[in-house]
Amino acid sequence: MQTPWKYIIAALLAAPAYAQPLQTILTCPLADRTQVSLLAETNAQGQRLFVKLDSKIQPAFTDIPDFDFFGEVFLAKCVSSSLIFAFAYGSPYLKGVVLRKNPVTHTVERIDFAEKALPRWLYLGREQVRLVIPNIGYEVSAKFLVYDYVAGRGQLEGPAGIETPPNRRGFKVVRLE
Repeated sequence: MQTPWKYIIAALLAAPAYAQPLQTILTCPLADRTQVSLLAETNAQGQRLFVKLDSKIQPAFTDIPDFDFFGEVFLAKCVSSSLIFAFAYGSPYLKGVVLRKNPVTHTVERIDFAEKALPRWLYLGREQVRLVIPNIGYEVSAKFLVYDYVAGRGQLEGPAGIETPPNRRGFKVVRLE
């Protein structure tokens, strides 16, 4: 009996196939003593990014359906048990991610962002992560844009426009520049 094509195709799609070996760009320690790595497949078009977390490799950008685009890493840092990176891929916007494991619950917390400027501050709290980015796109009339992740709720709709950086109370604030 022959295997139906639909099962063969499903198996091929389920297993990640990389044209080039993945190279580690950066590995960061997390709050639960595990690690997260930013990986790249490089070719003539640039880099395609992946994240390795808890021994699983996945596309770096899970909030967009087509992860098959190439570009260049503009920011990659380990910051207070978190990984933050930003990527330019031809759009006027930089696409980026903040990843951490909550220091109390050890659950993965993630902020996906896309802005014209690089993030300036990362606010790290026990129940919340905030990313503050200067607003140079002016889609809203505010000086800064804030992306929020709240434990138990996930990433909040946004970003929110504000005129001054948020209050630091209850957060460890890290300047990213």
